[in-house]
Formats: sequence, C-alpha cells, structure tokens
Amino acid sequence: MRELGIDFYDIAYYDGLYWFACSDTEYPVRLYNASGTLVDSVSSSVIPAAHGMTFDENGFLWVSNMDTDEIYKIAVSNTPLTRSTWANIKSSF
Repeated sequence: MRELGIDFYDIAYYDGLYWFACSDTEYPVRLYNASGTLVDSVSSSVIPAAHGMTFDENGFLWVSNMDTDEIYKIAVSNTPLTRSTWANIKSSF
C-alpha cells in the first residue's frame, strides 16, 4: 500500500479493504482499497471521533470514541455507506 499522507490511530482490515481511524475532525473513519485509493469515509456528524477499531467474526466493524466513551457497531454490508445508513446502524453503549 502506498503512503496515504494521513494521521491515524488504528487500522482494521476486512474483505480486501483497509479501514482507518483518523485524526481528521471532518471524516474520522476512512476506507481505502489495496491501491491506496479512498473508497468511502464516515462523517463526524455520524461518528464524532474514532480511535480504535476491529472487526468481529460476523463482519461488524466496532469503532471506539475515547472522547465520548462510546463504541459503535457498524454493519459494513449495508452499502452504499450513506449518512442515513450509518446513523441507523450506530449503537452506543
């Protein structure tokens, strides 16, 4: 993978794609393919900040936000990844 030029906290890999928890305040979650091309991103209006992430055995992406002590469970099989889709599948604990 090529240098992306982004600051990030964590990376998760699933189904050939790389998910980055970024320090970007506008798009804290970014999705890249193996060529390093930005495929999609998640707005901070859906996930205010992302610090850690992992996938579980069922294909759900779990994203932590240490600023608000929330954990988000995201069904990545729901595509396209739109704001309404992300907002409907977010769970905080």
